Amino acid sequence: MKKCPRCQNKHFVKNGFVNETQRYKCKACRYQWTRTTPRGHPSAHKRLSVLLYCHGISMHAISKLFDVSVTTGLNWIRAFAKKKAPKPTLTPGTSVVLELDEMWHYIGKKKNKLWIWKVLDRTTGHLIDWECGGRNEETLKKLTTRLDTLDVKVYFTDKWHVYETLLPASKHVQTKSETHRIERNNCLMRHWFGRFKRKSIIVSKSVEMVDLTIALFAKCRVNANVFDILNIGERQQS
Repeated sequence: MKKCPRCQNKHFVKNGFVNETQRYKCKACRYQWTRTTPRGHPSAHKRLSVLLYCHGISMHAISKLFDVSVTTGLNWIRAFAKKKAPKPTLTPGTSVVLELDEMWHYIGKKKNKLWIWKVLDRTTGHLIDWECGGRNEETLKKLTTRLDTLDVKVYFTDKWHVYETLLPASKHVQTKSETHRIERNNCLMRHWFGRFKRKSIIVSKSVEMVDLTIALFAKCRVNANVFDILNIGERQQS
């Protein structure tokens, strides 16, 4: 049964029309209103937009599908990522064997390269951390500072010279033959998310959205199942 939006009183009367929509008036607080359904789109639409985004559909296509602006569609995905896909928590003292690699992306325009440094736990296959910035020592330092809390047995990386300046030589192995998993992880991220595809006209406008997209990738495509995270029923999965 309808209630007054202000005082939740159930006693109200019809009070004319506004733009061919029935208007109501509360007998208790005298408040007048017309809308009797919740504002905004159903939460199922917002979850489905995230599902489509995780399958490589562009923001413009998602926005057209739900008849909303690109900004609205982006806000749905941003809000979901912040709430449901937090960055993995590193448990201090955990024994791990890590693979590290960096991949490129663009911010604003093709002249502005953004480098994404990623860390994969070889034992679990999970993406456990990442950092966005330049392909330099400063960016890698932010990442290795967080990794210092772990009991790292071995670091496997490629031969990019920055690694040897920050990683302990006794635990560091530089060879492409031992970084297959993290490189495959890079390929999967380019496959599943349109913004990371090669030979594309797409560029990201903010580092924040790049970071949230990686969080969605880690949560929904690497560390868990995308349908479990979105909590979509069997009918929608098919």
